[in-house]
Amino acid sequence: MSEIKSEKVIILGPSGSGKDFLMRKLIEKGLKGCLKWTTRPKRKLEQQGITYNFVESTEFIKSVNENMFLTYQKFKVDDLNTWYYGITNDEFENSQVFIMTPFELKDIPINKRNECFVVYLDINREIRENRLNIRKDTNDSIKRRLDSDDIDFRSFKDYDLRITDPEFDVDCIYDLMT
Repeated sequence: MSEIKSEKVIILGPSGSGKDFLMRKLIEKGLKGCLKWTTRPKRKLEQQGITYNFVESTEFIKSVNENMFLTYQKFKVDDLNTWYYGITNDEFENSQVFIMTPFELKDIPINKRNECFVVYLDINREIRENRLNIRKDTNDSIKRRLDSDDIDFRSFKDYDLRITDPEFDVDCIYDLMT
């Protein structure tokens, strides 16, 4: 088995690009994953305290007001509900693998950003749409998510590694980390 890495890795990519897959594989290699907070409903196969820390909006906003978050973001969804996602300061300090959006990454102080290896999964939209349709996510519009991602990633350039191959090799990514 290879030596455990000390560097933090931030994974970014649009919906269906393979972020959760990459995070799972890096955790299997011994890295500690970040448990992100969210107010959105659970998807099929997601579990409280394992895939996310699912909380009510009131608890999330209270935690924001108490400065618990290093970064957080809110999303308006089709039915005009607002979902929040965030990474607490404690989770950032005690974890190695993170999934973020470009907005969340911009929110990270430069000294903390410089401690991280940023991987951008830039996978073709058609492939991602097929993946999302196979997953059958029913709590959000696939088209809305893909269109929103097109805007969010249009000029994204703050990465250390850009991957366009949908069959990327996790070992190669792991080997590039320090």
